[in-house]
Amino acid sequence: MPALDLYRPRAEWYSHNPYGIHGLSHAARVLVWADQLVRRLEESTVAVDGEAVRWAAALHDIGRLDDGRDRQHGERSAAWLERNYRLLPVALDARRLSAIAYICRWHVPRDGEAPAMTVELQCLKDADGLDRVRIFDLDARQLRLAAAQDLVDGAWALCYDCYPIDRADPWAQVRAAAQERGLWR
Repeated sequence: MPALDLYRPRAEWYSHNPYGIHGLSHAARVLVWADQLVRRLEESTVAVDGEAVRWAAALHDIGRLDDGRDRQHGERSAAWLERNYRLLPVALDARRLSAIAYICRWHVPRDGEAPAMTVELQCLKDADGLDRVRIFDLDARQLRLAAAQDLVDGAWALCYDCYPIDRADPWAQVRAAAQERGLWR
């Protein structure tokens, strides 16, 4: 597994503020939780495309136009990826590119609206949900995976460790806090 810094999105990829509540710090924390979920699922022998989940975690909000209820941002994030995947520091085959785009595209609609609630989509939705602590809106009953339930206290702790947000390098701030807690590799 590659180091988590590999997945760092560039600030210029964001359609909206990369330093806001859906920007780099959020992407980094969602990546931490997505990685934790993937690792726990793999340990329990659940088949999961960890690379697709980690890339989706890093890129899921780059298509946002604002910090409100932007219902189409998943679609725009997926479309951005499909147009710009060559900017990523890894080569993606067609299957993985399609999987990442699917996860980004369907992370916004309600679960029942997605054509399939894949384990990868569940991972991203739960990782994204865990970071709702930053806006004091985490409802742990909405988490899909049992492994996510075990991460709720850690989500609160990591969030508190990362405030106030370092506007110079929010990604590095999350990395440092997550490393201190043994969550970043």
